[in-house]
Amino acid sequence: MLKVLIRDPLVMFLGLGVIVFGLYYGLENDDSDAVELSESNRNVFAEQFELLTGRQATQADLAKIEDDYIREEVLFREAIDAGMHLIDPEVREKLVQEMRYQITGYLPDPDEAKLVAYYLKHIDRYYVEPTYSFQHVFFEQLPDNSEGILAKLTRGEEVKGDEFWRGRLMPAYGVSMIRGMFGKAFLDTMDKHAFSEWYGPQESLLGWHFVKVTHSTPRSPLTFDEAKMQVTNDYVVDRLDSAVKDYIDDLGDKYRIIKHVKE
Repeated sequence: MLKVLIRDPLVMFLGLGVIVFGLYYGLENDDSDAVELSESNRNVFAEQFELLTGRQATQADLAKIEDDYIREEVLFREAIDAGMHLIDPEVREKLVQEMRYQITGYLPDPDEAKLVAYYLKHIDRYYVEPTYSFQHVFFEQLPDNSEGILAKLTRGEEVKGDEFWRGRLMPAYGVSMIRGMFGKAFLDTMDKHAFSEWYGPQESLLGWHFVKVTHSTPRSPLTFDEAKMQVTNDYVVDRLDSAVKDYIDDLGDKYRIIKHVKE
């Protein structure tokens, strides 16, 4: 029976096909696992060594450099096989940033005409925020005689509170700084009170305060010259984001996007 099968041309063809496929598959696996060190690599290593050290590389130097190269290549492939680029945030971020650079390449500095046009288009971004100047008396705990303290301050009398790390006078503090230091409720209450009028006790993120607003400045636009550095940064960021968006759009349906969120 075996002799009959061997004589059958179809069986012979299929058998040869299996052997050829097996050899090809084995060679492909060998190639994919190979860590190659070419003559051109060796020459580059020697040139880099001489550039960095100022002397010609010895055989021992080259042997160490080549061993390091092979070890790093093997470790790199092991890291990819282990999926470290998927689970390590720093590795992932580095790859993402490198991919962004591959997409956008080097961007030349924008000329002033483009920056002015960008500034005018997005002028609402560039302003000086409102500020408040105020004085306060601080207490770490809510004092028992709050009404009496407020009455003394209103009469212009001195009231000793607890020590505050920035003192009692807060000159020209921006609203974002006030919100960050004292909290949103503290800032909202400040908006509602007239100048030179003590009020309190007002709770903040740090304790309790009796407050008197002495001055304020409204939001005001920045000139182009004042905002130029920020405008330049925003312009470049928008260019980069636009290039990345176009690249991803050009991928079409390569990736199926699934959002597990309620619209």
